[in-house]
Amino acid sequence: MATLQGKDSYPVYRRREDGHKQKVRGHELDNRWVVPYNPFLLRYFNCHINVEVCSSIKAAKYLYKYLYKGHNCASVSVNEADGQGNVDEIKMYREARWVTPPEALWRIYGFDLSKNSPPVMQLQLHLPAMHMVTYEEGQDIQEILDREGAEKSMLTEYFEANKKYPETRSILYRDFPEFFTWQKCKKAKFWQKRKREGVKQIGRIISAHPAEGERYFLRVLLNHVAGATSYEDLRTVDGEIMPSFREAAERRGLIEADTTLDDCLTEAETFQMPSALRRLFATILVYCEASDVQGLWNKHREAMSEDYCRTRLSMQVVQNMVLTDIRNMLQSMGKDIKSYPLPEIDEKHDSSHGVDKEIYEESIIEVDPDHETLATSLNAEQRSAYNEILAAVDSGEGGVFFVDGPGGTGKTFLYKALLATVRGLGNIAVATTTSGVAASIMPGGRTAHSRFKIPLTIYDGLSCSFTKQSGTAKLLKEASLIIWDEATMTRRQRWRHRTIV
Repeated sequence: MATLQGKDSYPVYRRREDGHKQKVRGHELDNRWVVPYNPFLLRYFNCHINVEVCSSIKAAKYLYKYLYKGHNCASVSVNEADGQGNVDEIKMYREARWVTPPEALWRIYGFDLSKNSPPVMQLQLHLPAMHMVTYEEGQDIQEILDREGAEKSMLTEYFEANKKYPETRSILYRDFPEFFTWQKCKKAKFWQKRKREGVKQIGRIISAHPAEGERYFLRVLLNHVAGATSYEDLRTVDGEIMPSFREAAERRGLIEADTTLDDCLTEAETFQMPSALRRLFATILVYCEASDVQGLWNKHREAMSEDYCRTRLSMQVVQNMVLTDIRNMLQSMGKDIKSYPLPEIDEKHDSSHGVDKEIYEESIIEVDPDHETLATSLNAEQRSAYNEILAAVDSGEGGVFFVDGPGGTGKTFLYKALLATVRGLGNIAVATTTSGVAASIMPGGRTAHSRFKIPLTIYDGLSCSFTKQSGTAKLLKEASLIIWDEATMTRRQRWRHRTIV
């Protein structure tokens, strides 16, 4: 047996059975229990050091950040910001910066902090006539557009080079820097053949997310189709010019069609209710990167609107209601329906007027007329807590208050008075409880699990399942008051700072 390099794990060392054994804490150990070590390092540093075999490129990647990350440091201070709320981050950085002698020596001698070999060139990626043009502040836009070479870019000149040099027809765009150099001056931009052999430079096309649509599919084609002489040539498949880059990539078999997503929705139509179909459609938009969103909408629109059609409203109103429902679902996932090619929502049929679903639902909670006078019936202790909490709400400074008392002492009565007062002023008050029974007693109450998206499985280090851009996050930011009843009945992990932040 020899030493083996494990896959994404420590090496499996060859440890010979040499017959030597030693009892340690009542256990008999032999050579197989000894960790890899270096006697010289142990003697020299006089400390615990073990040595591992590093024989993979991943080891260099893993060690790189340790070599250059620098020492650990922290600067903690509480200072008042200026009148506009600005913080001097440059001053904070300089005060926390500590240059050690080795780092000072390294910089004095001008040694490289990092180096890439071979050099990497970023290749521009853009749709027709949508490349970036730089200019100085104050310059006339028309003058910039009329400037010689303004219409040229790395990509457009790649097409021109393929026309000029027939031998490049087999070279992909990403491999072009290995054989050509990019020349750029005030009056000219072009690819020039390399004059020196042995000089290697690799190219990487700027990344594009599938949600970018045509730009992403253009990148897919450039990574697989060599020798294109124009955008139109890139869209040509078997002599037929495809209307879009997506269809060209699909025709070449470079991407999957939306048939799997279509089949998923078609199958769901046979057993799912319309509301569940709308949720599934929104999930597909967010997580599945559908390329033909309009086609999926047109095909499954009727199935998603069956429950609204029963109200005998016009098809335009029904479509608006379905789109509003989908928009609210997308907002809860941190997305905007305007980023998808779907019909526009007619605002006159939308009572929420584009407000996030969570915020809209809280803002329309009606205050019970009987609760409006509860504040006048508070006893002395309730009145003291009521005034202190409302003072924090009115000042906008915020605060954390713990209301303690045995059952039947009027805690829920106080909560109802606070909720009625805050909501009566047109502000948002979020009412949550640990148990579902208590939530049914609180006006507009929700369980903490439901409102804060706390996982049902509790463990150390858990975090709530909503993003900073979601409707829930926006609701918590807008809320003037948040009440959590029966908070002492919940487990400690739900109160950790990372749970709700």
